[in-house]
Amino acid sequence: MTQDRRSLPPLEALVFFNAVMKRGGFSAAAPDLMVSQAAVSKRIRQLEDWLGTPLFERGARHANPTETARRLEEPVRLALDYLMSSLDTARTSESDTLHIAANGAVSMFWLYPRLQAFATSADACNVSVLTADEPDALTADKIDLAVFYGEAPPPGWTGKRLFDETLVPAAAPQVNVAPDLPLLDYPRLAPDWINWDVWLSHRPEATLTPRPKETCRSYGHAIGRALAGDGIALASRPMLDALFHSGQLTEVGDTALTTSRRYWLIEPRAARPSPQGARLQAALHDTGH
Repeated sequence: MTQDRRSLPPLEALVFFNAVMKRGGFSAAAPDLMVSQAAVSKRIRQLEDWLGTPLFERGARHANPTETARRLEEPVRLALDYLMSSLDTARTSESDTLHIAANGAVSMFWLYPRLQAFATSADACNVSVLTADEPDALTADKIDLAVFYGEAPPPGWTGKRLFDETLVPAAAPQVNVAPDLPLLDYPRLAPDWINWDVWLSHRPEATLTPRPKETCRSYGHAIGRALAGDGIALASRPMLDALFHSGQLTEVGDTALTTSRRYWLIEPRAARPSPQGARLQAALHDTGH
């Protein structure tokens, strides 16, 4: 049904009607509405004129609801409650939302499960997640927290270690690790990212070559294909700990590589920590080790 301003009564008149029905009279509703009794009566009269029927039988000391008023009472109350709830959601202040950034693999396999637990806790708050594999995007303006990969937090940021980087070959436990099972590689989007070529140069004793390589769209895609049994991925053990514990991934061989790089939970050095940010940091650190 097409609606315009002529097909709906003034919102204020509905608010006044709801208050009168709730309080049981014009005089009783006036303090809640912060107006005089005469002003309440005027707004109700406007609604009656719009409806073309009386809503109250007025006497010297009372205003009794008519049958029409009783029929309207619940629909008007529910509509106003729904409208207020929707407006409260829509007007959530940007300052009440925490913006956290992480690369695709960290977001998918480590951050989102922890945010889900945080969202159902007593410390929950509004959280917006930026997922980007470009390192510069993680430290952009308006980011309150970020999961950063490197030997130390970047300039202008401070943070605490979440976990060290240990990389292991991993595959789905049901696959046959035959010589033709490929190594699932991914693009190096930053110089300090370690792909199969870099890993094998540090672990020449690994019995994984010669073996074909297939380049996936991203690190997360490589892990997804390994879970599907399509090959062997280079797995960050602490980040993917839940997949190993659940038995969805298993290590191939015993040639783990621990690097000098770590994953950090960082925040702008000049930022004033908010209570919400402190609670989220505490929650992530509690599950980060």
